[in-house]
Amino acid sequence: MASSATLDLAGRPTSGRGTVSIQRAAGAALALGSFGVAVTSALYALAPPAAALPAFPIDLALAGTAAGAGMLSAAGRVGIFSDVVMATGALLIVLELARRGRSTAAAGWTAILLSIVVFILVDAVAGYVLGPMAARGDGAAAFAGFKLLFDALFMLGTLAFGSGTALALADETRAQAPMLSRSMALLGVAIGVAASLAALACFLGLPMGQGAGLSIALGSVFFAVAGVQIARGA
Repeated sequence: MASSATLDLAGRPTSGRGTVSIQRAAGAALALGSFGVAVTSALYALAPPAAALPAFPIDLALAGTAAGAGMLSAAGRVGIFSDVVMATGALLIVLELARRGRSTAAAGWTAILLSIVVFILVDAVAGYVLGPMAARGDGAAAFAGFKLLFDALFMLGTLAFGSGTALALADETRAQAPMLSRSMALLGVAIGVAASLAALACFLGLPMGQGAGLSIALGSVFFAVAGVQIARGA
């Protein structure tokens, strides 16, 4: 794997002493943030599915959120901070790919970055809004509005995550100086396609909320490992 040289303002290579390359910093942030998102996914899995996933009837979601408010809140609160760290890693990867002139991969990682931004909103709603609203006996209509927003953002974030992952890592399999091994890139493409299909199914009204949640969980574990590989390849 090619290392990423540090350049001065005139575009000349520097010795790099005392500095951390963009690729190494990107990989470290991606790995750390993705690990946090994997923990978040595990916490969501411990909450009732109707509360933590999209495409469930509102009455089931209200009952599930009331029963699992504590776990849902914990998931959202861990998630918002993990999302910020993961987004930082994704942004640095976009910058590194743009520096290398790999526009297709940079576009895919930009979609991944945007999906993480969307999931910051998802986790904020889960961590700070849904539980308290479900506990209010007179807040059923307001809860329904926020849960529908949660669902829409969850599906949109999953679609952006899946399509961006598939695009970025398909390009990675053809790169002359890849950041990831070919086998890892192909695994990422498969996860990305699965996430995209699950999200599209949810948008069409099919009961694929659990598939969308599982694809995000698998994706977070994948990028935790991929981040380590990216950092070590710098």
